[in-house]
Amino acid sequence: MERQIEQFRLFIKGAKRILITSHISPDPDAVASVLLLGTTLKANFPDKKVEMVLEEKPLKDISFLDNYSALEFKPLLQIIQELQPDLLIMVDAMNFERCSRLGGTKVREAVIGLKTKIVVIDHHEELDVEPGALYFNKKNPATSQELYEILFYELGLKKPEGYAQTTLLGIISDTARHKYDNPRHRETFKIVSELIDAGASIEHLENKIERYSTNQVQAIAALIANIQDSGRGYTYSFIDQDFTNQPMSQDNKIVVFKAATEIFSSHFARNFENNDWGFVVYPELAAGQSVYAVSFRSVTGGVNVANLAHKLGGGGHKQAAGAKIHASNVHEAIQKVQAVIHESKN
Repeated sequence: MERQIEQFRLFIKGAKRILITSHISPDPDAVASVLLLGTTLKANFPDKKVEMVLEEKPLKDISFLDNYSALEFKPLLQIIQELQPDLLIMVDAMNFERCSRLGGTKVREAVIGLKTKIVVIDHHEELDVEPGALYFNKKNPATSQELYEILFYELGLKKPEGYAQTTLLGIISDTARHKYDNPRHRETFKIVSELIDAGASIEHLENKIERYSTNQVQAIAALIANIQDSGRGYTYSFIDQDFTNQPMSQDNKIVVFKAATEIFSSHFARNFENNDWGFVVYPELAAGQSVYAVSFRSVTGGVNVANLAHKLGGGGHKQAAGAKIHASNVHEAIQKVQAVIHESKN
């Protein structure tokens, strides 16, 4: 770890232009991680050009975070061509495929052509890490915790304005307010205590992000109405075409589906009848027609859903993972997920 930290220190010292990014469909931990790293580097190295770029805006409104306005939202390939970074840092993601809708190949070719150094700082299961990247992953419950430890404990950098609420948001969002088992709980709660002492508030942050519209509640009701016991130890549900056709803007539907499935996956998919894991399928409108998202959840020590997601082209954690599926309708998408489940058990 010491050699990695020293290499990272040298990468930062030698770079004039630094690009920080994260995965598509960014969740609060992804955005918090980009902001925490970017604002810290700007505060400590004012002579360097530091750009914080995401391809897509987050589905939850977290614009209340300090320095949120410094984020840019544009295609990753475009900013690489414009900025020509010496150093590119991916947080909460392991490869360019997770960071760009255009696919990783073009982005990778551009980075290789510029001889840009690559750093990956993540906390998911280690699958398909970007080749040649300096890689950090202590399997913390959130990438924002990973960054907090690296930036302030290991590198000893000064903390920027707004760091406390930004870091705390990343941690509580990815742990569901410490709901999941966490092998690094001592380190997590130590940091959370520091953040609360610095003025951050779990109650305030959750009150900001845990708000739901009428459409979102209706989508949750549809998922509950469609819930199925597979008879094979898992639960599943879906959002079908009837709900998809309800009058809403495209952008609103994306937010509605994502929020509803996150709630359902966390509270029902692994807690229905005697099942301790399950999945939800819904239209992935941001990815185009005939694309469906699958969200898996399982209890700690149960089914490793990251492996299932990986077989479908996705990834994530052992207990929470997801993927995108091409299918003509939601029922075909469900069948594809079940085929992978069946193959994995044989």
